[in-house]
Parts: sequence; C-alpha cells; structure tokens
Amino acid sequence: MEKTATKGNKHWLMIVVNLVLALISVYLFEFWFKSVVRLESSMQIATNMAVVILTAITYFVANTYYIKGVANTAKKIFILISLAVVIIGLMLLSVKEPADIVYPFSGVILVSIAFYMLTLSAGTLNTIGMIGLALILATPIAFLKWFGMIDWGMVADLSKFAVFIILFLGGTWSQIRAAIHGIRGVNSTGGGLGDDGDGDGDTGDE
Repeated sequence: MEKTATKGNKHWLMIVVNLVLALISVYLFEFWFKSVVRLESSMQIATNMAVVILTAITYFVANTYYIKGVANTAKKIFILISLAVVIIGLMLLSVKEPADIVYPFSGVILVSIAFYMLTLSAGTLNTIGMIGLALILATPIAFLKWFGMIDWGMVADLSKFAVFIILFLGGTWSQIRAAIHGIRGVNSTGGGLGDDGDGDGDTGDE
C-alpha cells in the first residue's frame, strides 16, 4: 500500500514539474522575447534571436539527422559542432557587458526546455495526436475570429494557451493516466514515454 502511494505521489510530482515546464516554454519565452526586442542595439536583438533560432535548429538536427553509416555519423557530428561554434560566437557578439549574457544564455535554456517538451509531446501523443489536438483547439479560435467575436490580441492569447495545453497534455498524459487509473505503459516497446511500468497495459507488479 505504501509502495502504491509513493508511486502515486511520484506521478503527481511529475505532472507538476511538466506543468511548470510547459508554462516556461510558452509564457516565459514570450517574456524573454519582449525583453530582447526592447534592447537598444539592433545588433544585440539580431544576434540574440539568431542564437535562439540556431539552437532550435541544432536540436532538430541532433534529433532527426540520419546517422546510419560512418560517413553520416561523421557529417552529423561535424554539423552539430559547427552549429555549436556559431551559436557561441553569436552569444559573444550579443554581449556588450557581462550583464548582457543573461539574454543569450536564458534564450538557450528556454529553447532547450521548449524542445524537450515538444519532443516529449511528440513521443506521447505522436504526430497524429498532436495535429488532432491542435485542430480541436484551433477550430473554435478560428471561428470566433471569423465572426468578429474576438480581436487579434485575443487570438494570440488563446493560441499561446492552446500551445501550452498541447505541451502540457503531451508531456504529462502518461503520468495523468497512471495517477488516476493506475495504468502504466501501453507501448509494445516496453513502456509509455514517461512511464516506469512494464508496458503491457496491466497494473500489476511483475
């Protein structure tokens, strides 16, 4: 009984953690963006934005690049090292004084969190689930705007909330299912993403 309660607490803890990460991915990133565009130097703005964009590209390449074969592996390593060098160079260019490092450094951290949550969501919901959930959330927003019931500002706010919902549900669905129903893994490969169960869909200890 105590073991079951401990597992339940672990699931709820993971749900809270992923809730915070989803909030950071959407709303704290927005705060970072607004802070950067208020910088006086256009060079700083451009370099900070470039750091974020290239960081996202680096993670995408690392996650999707075809690596079978020695040549492909070597190409991937070379590309990732090159991107890392460019990112660090841009970070240095974006800094005029030591305090300025907070912008590129926090940007890299926020992109890392956002990409992690996106990867987690894609693994849990899969592509079809993410597209389906996006359509379900985007449809009422589109109709409300079509009939003039909301303005573009509200569209932006609702769209950000929709992205938050997708990241949160995608990142925590397996934990929510486990906390409420006691269902752990459902994948034939040995466990749902974020689960520590056996993956055969039952709830017994094996």
